[in-house]
Order: sequence, then structure tokens, then C-alpha cells
Amino acid sequence: MTIPKSEAIKELKSIGYQREFVVEFTKANGEVRQMKAMMEMPDKPVGPLEDLSAVPVMDLEKGQWRSFRLDSVLSISA
Repeated sequence: MTIPKSEAIKELKSIGYQREFVVEFTKANGEVRQMKAMMEMPDKPVGPLEDLSAVPVMDLEKGQWRSFRLDSVLSISA
């Protein structure tokens, strides 16, 4: 069951930038994925998390940029 978008945003804000966390979410194809990730400080202003539908993160295991939809988050842990 997905957590409310507001709860996901609150958790991400408490973790902050440049800190590792694990997010579990449902991909667009319905597959559940767990990702070790980190939000990086944006080069230019992107607005508040509340305005984003998807969060860009660095996938720490793949070394590539990925994103997840805030409305698909199952859990977030630091």
C-alpha cells in the first residue's frame, strides 16, 4: 500500500540532500522496486518537492540517475 504523498515528502525533507536512503516504490509497469538512492542538490532551483510528481535521485547501486513518482512510494528509510 502506498504512503500518502505528503508523508513521502516529509520523509524526504527530513533525510535531505547528499544522504543515502532506501525507497521502495511501484514502477509504472506494476513491478515493486527497492532502490538505494541519494538526492543531490540541484544546480538550479526546481521548486519545492510538493510541486514535483517524480523525484530525481542517484541510484547508488547503478551509478545512474533515476526517478520515482511520489504517488507510488511504499516506504522510505534512512
